[in-house]
Amino acid sequence: MNLRRIYVISMILCMLFVAAGSPAEVSAAGFPTKTVRLIVPFAAGGSTDLMARVLVQPLSKRLGDAEIIVENRPGGSGAIATMEMLRSAPDGHTLMLASPSNAIMPPILSDVGYTNESIIAIAQATELPTNVYVKADSEIKTLEDLVKAADKDFGKMTYSTSGAQSIHDVIAKLFQHVIKKPGLLTHIPYNSGTEGLTALLGGHVDISFANASYAENYVKQQGTLKVLATSDEGGDANLPDVPSFKSLGYEVTLTSWWGVFAPVGTPKEIIELLDNAIKDSLADEETVKGFTNLGMTVNYLNHTDFAVKYLGQYDQLKEVLKDLF
Repeated sequence: MNLRRIYVISMILCMLFVAAGSPAEVSAAGFPTKTVRLIVPFAAGGSTDLMARVLVQPLSKRLGDAEIIVENRPGGSGAIATMEMLRSAPDGHTLMLASPSNAIMPPILSDVGYTNESIIAIAQATELPTNVYVKADSEIKTLEDLVKAADKDFGKMTYSTSGAQSIHDVIAKLFQHVIKKPGLLTHIPYNSGTEGLTALLGGHVDISFANASYAENYVKQQGTLKVLATSDEGGDANLPDVPSFKSLGYEVTLTSWWGVFAPVGTPKEIIELLDNAIKDSLADEETVKGFTNLGMTVNYLNHTDFAVKYLGQYDQLKEVLKDLF
């Protein structure tokens, strides 16, 4: 092969390489190129669904007025939603607004077809404690009252949560484990925290373990529910008079975060682009107001810090859950 031919072939290969660039660069440059799906692992009308709908409006603007749809895929303790996302191409067009209930619990407790390494953290949006609720007219006034009442008919008192093996179910079981009374309470799972609280209000369960945001209206405005304790060791900022489990002597300190995830393999450039767009969206005045109306406070973490937090909690719960389920 003569030198001229070698030179021509080399130049063609160089031009092809430069023109093509890396797949990530090409993908990020014109992103998004189609409708973006934000999958929610809970039913419509719950706090996660409402949070997603608050977030997509400013996020759409920051992605060039892209079409973003919220898609509800409840069931399977969130595994159905996660699997739906993982069946999609890792190109940033299918995302999931997740919490520990579906990002952490299912792959630890069941063979669901994915692991903690199957998804990538993009950004955290907020963080909330889990509270213990009873009806306002209940004779149960404190956690001590609850334990005494449940002890009289062991295993008959029922509690609702947003789903089996959800973070709320874990906290309920952890509480029973800490007081050395596993099985004291019987779990009745629902598809969302809102449904669980509705069941409590309707007298279908005795207690509900749910996020603070689900019940703020029932507690503050309507006065139909009361809170016995919160899982945030620093207390619930929206309910400063409510004691934490820890302040009452119970080592129950788990909180629940919500963040956006993508399938593994999503290009780094798209992760960073989405992270920045979410950061700007969460700083938007209307977003802050929307979160506040839901009883939430914006608590942003970038993809690096959120990944550290997510994977750290995964490792923590992997050990804890062995004793609970």
